[in-house]
Amino acid sequence: MAMDVDFKTKVSELNPRAREWFATAMVGMVLADGDIDRSEMDFLLRMIQTVKEEAVVDRLKKFLQFKTPPPLGSPVGISRKEGMTMIIDLIRVAVADQDFDSKEKEMVHTVGKSLGLKEAEVDKLVLYGFELMAR
Repeated sequence: MAMDVDFKTKVSELNPRAREWFATAMVGMVLADGDIDRSEMDFLLRMIQTVKEEAVVDRLKKFLQFKTPPPLGSPVGISRKEGMTMIIDLIRVAVADQDFDSKEKEMVHTVGKSLGLKEAEVDKLVLYGFELMAR
């Protein structure tokens, strides 16, 4: 597996519910543009491996199978800093296929809102996504 699949988010330090929320957000991000790229799948598989609850893993796989973005809900026990790091990871997933589609940007904003981030903060993170793609 590629080295760039390492997350900036310290996934091992997240509580199970935060980890589940992050995995759900990642499934949503991968499905956002309607096209699942191999590089996006690498991130996703890596993330799903961190979820210990079999029922949650099965549910996330069903969303992928039917290409239906899962409902996100509110994150539990995620600090502001962790939330921003998660968004950066989600953006890295979104741009892994060298495309940052408007639906992916919308997804970043949806995640940002549910984390309680301001619109301007999320916009800055989106710009970072474009910078990542230019590299």
